[in-house]
Order: sequence, then C-alpha cells, then structure tokens
Amino acid sequence: MNVLAAHAKRLLVGFICAIGFLALFAILVAYNSEAESSNYARSAVDDYPLTIAIPTASPQETIQFYQKLGFKTSAGITGGFDVVSMEKEGSPYKLEICHNRSSTTARVDGGVSAMSFPVSSLPQAVESLQAKGLSFLETSAERDGVEYASLADPNGISIKLFQR
Repeated sequence: MNVLAAHAKRLLVGFICAIGFLALFAILVAYNSEAESSNYARSAVDDYPLTIAIPTASPQETIQFYQKLGFKTSAGITGGFDVVSMEKEGSPYKLEICHNRSSTTARVDGGVSAMSFPVSSLPQAVESLQAKGLSFLETSAERDGVEYASLADPNGISIKLFQR
C-alpha cells in the first residue's frame, strides 16, 4: 500500500506542476500577445501621417505648387484619376489633391484652411521657395515668440513656415 500511495502522491505532484506550468505559459502568451498588438497599434498610429484632402478645380497647378514645397507624388490606394496622393519625408502630412470637376473656379470651398511646416532656417527656406517662383504674403513675422513666413497655395490655403 505504501508503494501505491507514494506513486499516487508523485502523480498528483506532477499533475499540479504541469497545471501550474500550463497556467504560467498561458499568462505569458496572453501578456506577450497583448503587448505586441498594443505596440503594433501604437506604432501604426504614430507612423501614419495626417491625411489632408485638398479639393481643387486645378489639380496640376496645385500639384506643382506642393512639388515646389518638396512633396512628391506617391502611390497608394487613393491613386487614380481624381485623387493624387503626395508625401514629403519628415512632414506630418500626406496630401490628397482631389480634382473637383464640378467647379470651374480654381478655388474650391471646403476642406483645410491652413497648414504649418517646420524649417531649420526660415530665411533660407523663404529664399529657396522664392527662387522657385513662389510668392509670400509675409517673409518674416512673429507670433507668440515663433518666427514664421506665410504664403498661400493656388486654392487659398494658408501655408506657414516656422523656424524650429
């Protein structure tokens, strides 16, 4: 009887250890999966640019303007006849130039009214963009201790460049 009791005791201890191991393993898997998915969701949101739709009756003029600011056309799910996506490395914005065929004027109401871009040197940025043919409304102004320059895109959207 002692041999059977000892054997049963060992089986019980082994069973309890196996259950404990499985419970610990399940907790670790659940924690790791949750941590990975929350990091993925956070990084995907942090890395995703702010998309701004710019409605326009003159898409070519608008595209050329933003190319002068350093944006490049990019392939994406919105690439098509009526929408052109544009991105600039280091910019928080992804632009979607939306051709509004129902308007005959260059300016289309609705959408965004202003955007701001940081530059390392405001005088150099202004000089460079003026050399590309862009006209500024203000080349050097200050608000709340921040130096900036302003211009408008072909659709009347206010563009501010500010020194970091």
